[in-house]
Amino acid sequence: MIDAYVKLDNSLAVLSDLASNKSYIFTGNFGVFLNMQSSEYRTIDSIWEDEIYQRIHPDDLFQRHLLELEFFNFLKIVSPEERLNYATKCRIRTLNTNKEYQYILHRSFYLKNSSEGGLWLAVCLYNYLFEKSGSVSGIDGKIINTKTGESFYIDTYVNCINLLTSREKEVLRLIGKGVISKEIATKLNISLNTVNRHRQNILEKLNVNNSIEAVRTAEALNLL
Repeated sequence: MIDAYVKLDNSLAVLSDLASNKSYIFTGNFGVFLNMQSSEYRTIDSIWEDEIYQRIHPDDLFQRHLLELEFFNFLKIVSPEERLNYATKCRIRTLNTNKEYQYILHRSFYLKNSSEGGLWLAVCLYNYLFEKSGSVSGIDGKIINTKTGESFYIDTYVNCINLLTSREKEVLRLIGKGVISKEIATKLNISLNTVNRHRQNILEKLNVNNSIEAVRTAEALNLL
C-alpha cells in the first residue's frame, strides 16, 4: 500500500514499526531530491531515518521533533479508533541536490494500532512544498484531523505538560546545572541507581540520545 502511495503522490515514505524498531524507506520519485536511489523499499534497524535527518536544517529538525512529541502525547488521550484520523503537517528546510536549503513538505500519521491499543505503525511522508511560504516563520507545524478537516497550530505543548514526573524534572534541572549523578543522588537523598534510572526514563520519554538534548528539549517544552 505504501509503495503504491509514494508512486501516486511522488513522495518518499518512511514506515516505522515501533514494536520491532525497524523502518522501511520507500523512496519514490522524491528520492532524487534527497539524493537517494529509487527502489521498492529498503529496511533500516531504527525508527529514526538518520540519513534523511542529516539533510534537514538543525533548527527545523528540532522543531519537528517537538511537534512529533506533542502529536504522540496528544494521541494518548484520543481513542484508538479516532487517533488514526489525525496527522501532522509542517514545512522543513532540507538540502537539495545542489546542497542548498529548500523548504519541503513533511507529514506524519499512524497507520495501525497494536493489538493492545497502543501506537504501532507510523508513517512519515516527504515531498515538494507547492504552497508559498509567505511571512510564516518556523516550520508552521500543525495537527490535522483528516476526517473532519479540523486543524490547530502547535505553539504551546499542552499535551507534554505531564510528560516528566516531578522527580525527573528535579534530576534534569540538576543535570542542566552540570551536577554529576553521584552529587544528584546526595542532594535528592536517593540512590545512584535511582538517579541513573531517572536519567534513562528521561531520555526515553523525550526521545533523545543524551542529557544535553534532554535539557534543551525539556526547556523548549516548558517543562523546567
